[in-house]
This record gives sequence, structure tokens and C-alpha cells, in this order.
Amino acid sequence: MKRRRVESDRGAKADETRSRLLSAAEKLFAERGLDGVSNRQISEAAGQANNYAVGYHFGTRAELLGALVQTHVENLDPIRRQTLDAIGPAPALHDWLRCLVEPQLRYIGARAERSYFGQFWMAMATTPTTAPVLYTQAALSEPLSETLTGMYSALPALPDETVRVRNLMTQNILITTFADFERRRNELGASDSTSWQGFSDEMVDGLVGLWSAPTSDPRHSAT
Repeated sequence: MKRRRVESDRGAKADETRSRLLSAAEKLFAERGLDGVSNRQISEAAGQANNYAVGYHFGTRAELLGALVQTHVENLDPIRRQTLDAIGPAPALHDWLRCLVEPQLRYIGARAERSYFGQFWMAMATTPTTAPVLYTQAALSEPLSETLTGMYSALPALPDETVRVRNLMTQNILITTFADFERRRNELGASDSTSWQGFSDEMVDGLVGLWSAPTSDPRHSAT
């Protein structure tokens, strides 16, 4: 019994250390960029005397980044599912876009503390070597896949190239706007836990306009 208790305590301590390392790494990555942070700096920021703590608990830098992304996907999915479950039986494009936007803003804006998820997400997405890690992990989200499938089914008839371009625009809008919202909220002390709702509504309205706009290039025909 005593041995089991000791093993349990060690496991709990290891989990706590991993959590501190992840939090410290994310904050540093958000503030300095992915290439501007060493494992030693992460260990020090997490209060670890062992400069090799990151390697011990996560292995490579890629595995550390993957663990961070996975943590957020797992935390976001219940919010995504809740948002999906709240839409009506005949959802329109606006409903699907709300399911795409609202979970991330709620995740950032409803907490009573500063966050670095959005800024870290942007750092991952804008670094060529790490963007595939981000999108591969995100693609494993079942609620996100359902949202995208529903969104595409609700689109007006658009040429393939138009869809490709607007996909790219939407991706960039989401990544940069979430990061900007989070950065501004942090600067103001992160005390407001409701403004994300109105911000989300404005983003959704803008994206509805983006996707609903007709294509003006006569060389393209709807498919």
C-alpha cells in the first residue's frame, strides 16, 4: 500500500511538472516566437532547477509542441461540441461559422486570467516547420470536422478556386484575429470575461459576408 502511495505521489508530481513546463513554454513562445526560446529558458520559467527537464518530460522540441497543441485540442473539443449541439435542426451558413469562431474566443475570453493560446497558435501557424504539426493535430478534432463539413454544405455555389482562396483567407483571419483579441485582452488585465461574445458576433458576420459574396471573375464557372 505504501509503495503504491509513493508511486502515485511521484506520478502526480510528474504531471504537475509537465503542466508547469507546458504553461511556461506557451507563454515564452507567444512572447518571443518559437525560435527565440531555449529549453533551458522554459525550465527556468517553470521553476525547474534541472535544465534538461523539457527533454526528460517531452523528448524533442517537436514533441513538446505537439503536446501543447494536443492539450488545447482536448480542452476545446467539449466547447466545440456544446456549440454544435446548440444549433437548430436546419442550420444556415451563419450557424456553422459561429461554431467555427465562438469556441476559440470563449476559450480565450471567458477565463479569469491571461492566456497565450491564440498567440502561440499564430506562432505555430506562421512557422513553416511547425504549421503541419498544428493542422495535423487540429484535423483529429471530430467536432471541428463536423463544423467544416456543415459549413461547406451550406455554401452557395462557388468555383473551386474561389473556395480555395476564401479558405485561405478564413484561416488567416481566424489565426491572426484570435491572437490580436487575446493580446489586447491581456494588455487590459484579462478582467473582462464577456466581451468575447460581441467580438465573436462581429467576426461571424464578417465571415458570412466573405463566403456569401459572389465571385466576379468571369473565367470561373461554378462547379
